[in-house]
Amino acid sequence: MLQVPSYNMVFRTMVFILVILFSFQVAQAQMGIVVGINGHQLVKVNLENGELTPMRDLKGLPEGAELRNLVYIPRDTAFYSTLNFRSNPELIKIRATGAWERVGAFTAENKSIYFCEGLTYDETNDLLYLSASLDGTIQQDKVSEAILTVNRKNAKCVMVATLRQEPPPNDFDEIAMFQGRLFGLDGLPDRKTTYIYPFSPAQFDGRELFAGTKQNIPYFTMDDVVVVGQLLYFPDHKTQGWYFFDLLARRWHQVGQLHGPAAIRPIKLTGLAYLPLAQA
Repeated sequence: MLQVPSYNMVFRTMVFILVILFSFQVAQAQMGIVVGINGHQLVKVNLENGELTPMRDLKGLPEGAELRNLVYIPRDTAFYSTLNFRSNPELIKIRATGAWERVGAFTAENKSIYFCEGLTYDETNDLLYLSASLDGTIQQDKVSEAILTVNRKNAKCVMVATLRQEPPPNDFDEIAMFQGRLFGLDGLPDRKTTYIYPFSPAQFDGRELFAGTKQNIPYFTMDDVVVVGQLLYFPDHKTQGWYFFDLLARRWHQVGQLHGPAAIRPIKLTGLAYLPLAQA
């Protein structure tokens, strides 16, 4: 006689599979480490529990300077971050030692870059991408509708795409590369939703894009994301929660709470990057 599996058995099997998949992702992560920016410090982020460990102080930054985003580019053996993203944003280059230098203010021919939000790197094409507003200040506009490529030597940019303004999602709050696609994230607090939507770089030919294919998760307050394996990790500043979204299974999960020693408090992760162990 055929027996139908009980609900509890099916549930336990699903949980077991998720645990195995998560363990596999963590094992993959051991090939490198995730580095974050917390204030004017580089910190190591434990993917399994959200624990932060001090790494390097970023000495000499202007008082009150705000860093946002962190990208590591192996061929440059350097991180890149954005400085003062709310007005007159600049690109800076950071070494694993904590030494940093200004690359320059973001500029684009015949266009003003009022503010920027997302930064990511496409290793296949060796391109650094920036999401930014070209049509208004953050006080007036609040929407990063444009994707630009960034010259890592002088911070000069070329606008390669814009996002249709209606209907939402209409903003690139964060951006990340996965399997040759650029994923945008748009958080809408009034809808209590964060949209996650992909585009192919082949579409970046100056056209206006429409975020037709999208997933949605609850609204989180975040300033950067990092992809490890197939998992997109991010913090939530409001709750200090540490989360991931599985880009293939399309599920989100809370890993734990961000925590660390008094030396790195208050905690607010504004940049996240994956650093290969060979270059750590």
